[in-house]
This record gives sequence, C-alpha cells and structure tokens, in this order.
Amino acid sequence: MTESDAFSPVATSRLLARRARTAAMSTLARRTGHPFGSLVTVACEPDGSPIVLLSTLAAHSRNLAEDPRASLLFVEGTLGDPQQGGRVTLVGTLERVDDDASQRRRYLTRNPDAALYAGFGDFAFFRLELDDCHLVAGFGRAMRIRREDFLIDCSEAAALIAAESRLIAGFTETPGRVAAWAAKLGAPAGDWTVTGIDPEGLDLATTAELNRTFHRLVLERPVATPEELERALSAWE
Repeated sequence: MTESDAFSPVATSRLLARRARTAAMSTLARRTGHPFGSLVTVACEPDGSPIVLLSTLAAHSRNLAEDPRASLLFVEGTLGDPQQGGRVTLVGTLERVDDDASQRRRYLTRNPDAALYAGFGDFAFFRLELDDCHLVAGFGRAMRIRREDFLIDCSEAAALIAAESRLIAGFTETPGRVAAWAAKLGAPAGDWTVTGIDPEGLDLATTAELNRTFHRLVLERPVATPEELERALSAWE
C-alpha cells in the first residue's frame, strides 16, 4: 500500500512534511515581535518531528534565543493553482539539539550538500517540539491536526531505529530495488535512494544534487524490527 485512496488528514499532513525539501520558518523578531520568515531545508526524525540546521549567527537564531516559538510551513509542489495544493503548518518551539549524532545523520542523508558547513562552529541542529498542526488540503479543506495524531509512535520500534544506518547502507547496494519502489509509487524515473526509515515506511530521494525530489513509501501496517520491515517490503513488492 502506498497512499490510501480515502482522504486522511493525518496521512496527508505526514506526507507533506516528509516529501518537502524546504519549509518556510517563522520566528518572532527580537526587537518588534513581528513574524520573521526564513527559508530552511528540513529533515524529520523517525516520529516526524522536523529537524533544521541553522547558523547561530543568523537573525532567526537570535530570535529563537529570546523566544523559541516558531512554525514551519510545508507546501506541496504543484504546476497549477498553488491555492489548490496541499500545505501544512507545524507550530511549536525550536529547541537546539546538543547530542546531535542521530539528527546529523538523518539531516545529512537527506541534505548531503549541507555537509559542507554542518561542522562549522556557528551551526547547530534544532528540533521542532511540536504543539499543533494546521492542514490545508486544497481550497475549502482546512483542519487542525493534533500533535499526538501527527507524530508516529516509535515506542516499540527501538530495534528498527537502531538498525537504520545499516539498513540504509544495504538498500544503497540494491539501487534497482529502490528504483522499482519509486516507480510503483508513480515517481519519475531516476536514481533513487533511501534517506530515512521509521515504523510506517521509507523516505526516498533522488540522488541528483540538482532538483532533488522526495517520495514516501507507506507500509501496509507499522513495523518494529528490521525483520518485520523486510517482510513488509517483500509483501508490498
């Protein structure tokens, strides 16, 4: 199963955040309190919490140092009327991540170009501690998504998450298999790779540095171990 034929606000919100390359980040300007917009590249933790890499010297980071409240707007790419496309706003607080090994790996797997500056002393990873979500799934289709519904329950999936690096390395050695998944999802032809694994599916991306695109393989049901994931993928194929 890829995406349900029946409209699901929760599934739609999750897909919008997972498939977006960038987000519009809003912080509160230190001196005036006005909303301050920035463009950021994003990744997600296994539960769906967004991760961003920010320069601590930037205006938005100085804003966050005084007031961590922020929002991230994810927009679906569309060739038609942009008002008809989906978008989801995630609201919460952006908290600096000090022990960032897992976040760094996930972020750089999805945004490899950022490796050029991720190690600079004035850059740091931030996680959005989610409070609420607002989905607009086309004209006249707006609704609130609760935090506990948007986030994926990973409490039983420690074995799967611990094996993520190993599993991604294994998928790298079978590019034809990953490309076949992407084709089945209706994604454009190209070289595809796995950038993230969680209980509900796989995040996919093209390997091209320019015009990199993302897709999402959603499993029939959640999995908790590498063995369960392999069985689920074999059945999906």
